Amino acid sequence: MNKIEEFTFILGKLEELDKDKFNSSEFQKVNNELQELLVEISTNKKELQADTFFLDNKNIFLEIISKIESLQEKIIPKAEIINSFSESQV
Repeated sequence: MNKIEEFTFILGKLEELDKDKFNSSEFQKVNNELQELLVEISTNKKELQADTFFLDNKNIFLEIISKIESLQEKIIPKAEIINSFSESQV
């Protein structure tokens, strides 16, 4: 699985979490997967810049960015509510 496929797969997991009952521990797990992948991509940035595959697939990246923005709008408010509830229980 290449990095784009792996990235979109993880985003799909986030979409499924948004559709299902929100589970903060599962969200944290998927979010950690996404962060690890982004760190790996960032670490290999020079190699990826030389890879014309990424340049040739600009539309795929624009679609990924759109999906991220959509998920952000849906998931962040849920996470903030859960976080504030957790803090009030302490």
